[in-house]
Amino acid sequence: MRQTERAFTLAEILIVVIILAILAAITVSQFQAGPIEARSVNLRENLSKIRMQLALYRQQHNGYPSAANIEQQMTEFTNLQGDCASARSTEFRYPPLLEQMPGNPITGSKQVRTTNDPSITTPHAAADGGWWYNEATGHFHADLTDSHVDPDGIRYCAY
Repeated sequence: MRQTERAFTLAEILIVVIILAILAAITVSQFQAGPIEARSVNLRENLSKIRMQLALYRQQHNGYPSAANIEQQMTEFTNLQGDCASARSTEFRYPPLLEQMPGNPITGSKQVRTTNDPSITTPHAAADGGWWYNEATGHFHADLTDSHVDPDGIRYCAY
C-alpha cells in the first residue's frame, strides 16, 4: 500500500501570504498615526499647564509676566513686582511655577516670541518656532505656521 504525501498547494500559500499582508498593512497604519497623535496630546497638555501657571502668576503678581523675562519669571523665585532670584528669600517668596520651559513638541523649540498688543490674540507665524505669548492679554499658543495640523485637521496654533 502506498502512502500519499500531503502538502499545501501554491494557491493556498498565496492566499495565506495575501491575508498576512493585509493584516500587516492595517496594523502598520495604526502605529504610524501614534507619534503624530502623541505630539498633539503633548502639545495640548503643555499649553494647558503653561496657561494654568500664567493664571496663577497673574493672581500672585497682579499681572502677567513681562514679555522680556517670561521664562525667568516662570522658572525662578519672584517677588510681587516680578523680579527674579535663583533662591527663596523673604523678598522673593513666590516659588517657580515651572521647573523649566517645555519645548514645543512639534518643533522642539523653547523660544518664546512675544507681543504686548492687546488686539492680537493668536500668532501669525511666518516660520515655525516654539511658543507665542501676548503680555497684555496672557494668551499663550504654539508658534507654528498654518501648515501644521493635528489628525483632525485643526491647526496647532489655534489650540
